[in-house]
Amino acid sequence: MDFETAFDLLSNEYRRAIVDVLDETGPVSRQQLTTRLLARGVGPADASDRPTRRRLRIALHHNHLPRLADAGVLTYDDERVAPTPELDATVEWLEESGPDTPSTAIDLGDQLTKFYA
Repeated sequence: MDFETAFDLLSNEYRRAIVDVLDETGPVSRQQLTTRLLARGVGPADASDRPTRRRLRIALHHNHLPRLADAGVLTYDDERVAPTPELDATVEWLEESGPDTPSTAIDLGDQLTKFYA
């Protein structure tokens, strides 16, 4: 996988989490994937309500899963999401990029930006 493709795919919190879930679990149902993403705290803070789960399922179907499938990272159908051998290369990119920036650092950066503006 080239740098631009990896950067595009992994620049999104949802896609990074999808890669992590598939790396840890292997194939999962789409319902399990949604549940695991929400359990990781990906997305809105209150993810227990039906509208939030529905919005996530729609985003997965129309945006995130097709992008990852087009890059050859996974396959999916109406029921299941499965990793491909290309997932390993994607995981390597993810591990090389380091952990996500903690939200406290982002909050501090936002506060400093407002202070010096």
